[in-house]
Amino acid sequence: MKNCKYLLICFCVCAISLAVFSQETTQQFTHTHIVYLNDGSSIYGKLISENDLEIKLQTANMGEVTIKKSEIKKIEVVQETQFKKGKYWFPNPNSTRYLFGPTGRNIKKGNGYWQNIDIIFNSAHYGFTDWFSVGAGFEAISTFSGHPIFMIMPKVGFNITDKFSAGGGIFYINADLASEGDEILETSFSGGLAYGVVTYGTEDINGSVGAGWAFSGEGDFSNEAIISLSGMARVSRRLAIITENWFVSEGFLLTYGVRFMSEKLSVDWALVNNKDILKTFPIGLPIWLSVNVNF
Repeated sequence: MKNCKYLLICFCVCAISLAVFSQETTQQFTHTHIVYLNDGSSIYGKLISENDLEIKLQTANMGEVTIKKSEIKKIEVVQETQFKKGKYWFPNPNSTRYLFGPTGRNIKKGNGYWQNIDIIFNSAHYGFTDWFSVGAGFEAISTFSGHPIFMIMPKVGFNITDKFSAGGGIFYINADLASEGDEILETSFSGGLAYGVVTYGTEDINGSVGAGWAFSGEGDFSNEAIISLSGMARVSRRLAIITENWFVSEGFLLTYGVRFMSEKLSVDWALVNNKDILKTFPIGLPIWLSVNVNF
């Protein structure tokens, strides 16, 4: 009888142990994870354990951290290539665009960003799927005057391989020129650019070649393509060199500058040059400033 009691006790202990073990997985994860919290902050480290309510993370600076799942927005695996000399390099916060022109990559589903150029141009871009996004924007001065200039920018982009991507889209603009003094102007403009672009490289170091054709609101397309050559190289955790250049038979527009980066913010500053500016300011004019904020 005593042996039966002992066996029963052992069975209960084992059952309880298995139940507890099933509630908390103690698998040692080899990959580093980054945990994005609902308050906008993020923590990265190696997962120690996980259950239905919380996770435990081993971090380099804070030691072991317990995070409630109700506080977590999403968790992603950090690739080993994102560590340089033991330091975590956050992803390029604006990898789908150079200064104004796009790369072949598309914004991931559910992600987006707001861009301001030289204070007066504002636009927001959002990924509806991993391959389709839409941007829309306006020019501030014309908007305040009551006759806004607005833009819409649908785009598709596909990752063909890890380093090769291709995309295309439309940049459409509509402008209603209101008045000049007491004279009412009936002139309005609508049209834009249809383009395609291919990109080779990583998010941190890449180059792109694109071609676009201007079109009017009536659907007439230009016979001449506008060619773009762009590239960027990330030289440190928070700094990249960037260039974007456009060529037509009548001339060219060159831009070259730097991108300052944080996890959700990038600031681009660049010199602008063409054949007319070149005569007076050989290095170009520092008139491009844009701010991009992810959401």
